Amino acid sequence: MSVTRRQFIGLTAGLGLSAGLGFSTNTFAADDTITFAAINDIHVKDAPSVDIVNEAVIRINAIKEVEFAVIIGDLGSDGTRMEMKLAEAALEKLRVPYFCVPGNHDYDPTTANGYVHYDAAFERRQWHQAQTGWVFLGLDTCNGTASDVTIPAARMKWLSEQIKGIREDQPIALFAHHPFNPSTRAYRVSNAEQVLDLFKDHDLRMVASGHYHGNQIEERNGILFTTTVCCSTTRSNFDGTKEKGFRVYTLNGESIEHRFVEVPV
Repeated sequence: MSVTRRQFIGLTAGLGLSAGLGFSTNTFAADDTITFAAINDIHVKDAPSVDIVNEAVIRINAIKEVEFAVIIGDLGSDGTRMEMKLAEAALEKLRVPYFCVPGNHDYDPTTANGYVHYDAAFERRQWHQAQTGWVFLGLDTCNGTASDVTIPAARMKWLSEQIKGIREDQPIALFAHHPFNPSTRAYRVSNAEQVLDLFKDHDLRMVASGHYHGNQIEERNGILFTTTVCCSTTRSNFDGTKEKGFRVYTLNGESIEHRFVEVPV
């Protein structure tokens, strides 16, 4: 189920989540474990291109530990209404709540509001949720259809306001379509360092991104940075690999474990 603000409040009791109106009141314990799936760059274009997304959903649903999923942008190819509807229909088969951030291919430049179709299907481009002491932030990094981007002042302000409401000792995970990886082969957010500096007095643990279709994993100053190959039959990987799939993360105490799950093409 795609989770709107109203729907999310209705789920909080069952999932132990905070609606993101301030900071979570949950206490993080060393033995608390959270598992979630993250998938990026599904690039739905037509009905046949949904098949691989359906296969990914089946595999996510089969992992009983997964509590929610994040789709890290590029749900479509050209941001059209048909693409967003097809992507939404496939993702609605997930048995866990899911959250999306947009990608540059979710923008339709033929419309006055380029994200009109994304917004109709998925409602929120940015979000702040909390579970079991962790805070999860979804950041819109897009500048229309641009591949190389700078986070504008308004979104920097939004992010700063979210961070102010988080306890300094609460672990944070950030999700954004464009990479923040310090050594990414391409497409790093141009003001990534300024964005990361907003967290200097807080406990940012990981940044998961897409856009660069390749498995890139690195750590700097205790922060895990990842990108993952695309999960699409309409696009290729930029790192020359053939595998398509998604990543599963398990947050357990001070550790973050993650594994790649291949989806057969």
